[in-house]
Amino acid sequence: MSSEFRFSIKKTDTLRNQIYQDIKDAVIGGMLKPGQRLREQDLSKDMGVSRGPIREAILLLEREGLLVTQTHRETTVANVEKDEVERLLNPLRVLLESYCIQTILPRLVAGHFEYLENILNELIEACQKSDLAAIVRKDLQFHEYLVSLTEEPYLISLWSGVSSRIVFHFMNNSHMHQLNDFSQLIQEHRELLDAIKTKDWTMIEPVLKKHIY
Repeated sequence: MSSEFRFSIKKTDTLRNQIYQDIKDAVIGGMLKPGQRLREQDLSKDMGVSRGPIREAILLLEREGLLVTQTHRETTVANVEKDEVERLLNPLRVLLESYCIQTILPRLVAGHFEYLENILNELIEACQKSDLAAIVRKDLQFHEYLVSLTEEPYLISLWSGVSSRIVFHFMNNSHMHQLNDFSQLIQEHRELLDAIKTKDWTMIEPVLKKHIY
């Protein structure tokens, strides 16, 4: 890879998942740029693992639209245009998360809200440290938790691909992270959590749309 960024060597047995998450964090967090090449051989050397789990992780990230591999060519980091986000991805994410939240609302209890509060606190801590990788991870985790409560694997996979591309575009095109001003991000998650606590969809819907759009 033509970059100073290097991955840490993997030492546990959950290799594919670790590699998948590390590459995803690097792409969404902007450490790997759109169009940058990723060679299995280089990744294998950097991480100290065989090429098998790397190839598996790359396939997962291709399905999410974060990496692109053309026939007989190397894998590169994808690019997400503003038009795609505004016309396709944002409406899809609103649709998916609206369905998920409405589905789980009747069975939300105090323990669910407590878990979301913990994620929000960790997001705030990451913002205070300007830890971009952690900020992205906690932002996605907040929403992914709500989606996961539907217990519908295909829905979770579909949401993951859509939301990852949105956040990827945002991190590569927003000046927020350059200015280290994450106050709006924190405020929007606080407002969304407070709305969800009401368990009233008419209160939640406008806050969700405002947050995503």
